[in-house]
Amino acid sequence: MVFGKRSIERKKTCHRDLQLILDHAIETSLVDCGISEGKRTDAKQLEYFLAGKSRIDPRNPELKRKGKHLRSPSWAVDIYAYVPGRKDLAFDRVHLAYLAGHIMNVAKTLYDDEIINHRLRWGGNWDSDGTLLYDQSLQDMPHFELI
Repeated sequence: MVFGKRSIERKKTCHRDLQLILDHAIETSLVDCGISEGKRTDAKQLEYFLAGKSRIDPRNPELKRKGKHLRSPSWAVDIYAYVPGRKDLAFDRVHLAYLAGHIMNVAKTLYDDEIINHRLRWGGNWDSDGTLLYDQSLQDMPHFELI
């Protein structure tokens, strides 16, 4: 599989390590996916904050520094599952959990092989303890970020 045109453009806004992870992951994944967001504008971040979809208020300089989507290049990426003819699967937990496992494994391999310089964290397991979703105060299954 390969990324579509929009996903490729969004991927270009991301840190080199994220680009390498995503390129390797899409080549070997059994579930197709796209990139919904890489670099994010302050206006979009504020929209998400006001809607309760993010804890990062870009108007607060201390919080803004923590916003990995706000860095240039972006240290965060959001994905979606893609199944032709099925629009309702975009944020389906089963497909996102599969993709997360696959992407996290690709990232670990690339890090261990010293191809990338950063580890990866997934928004469905922020603390990386192996307990998915249930012990997270914020669930963000489409989200991955460099640490």
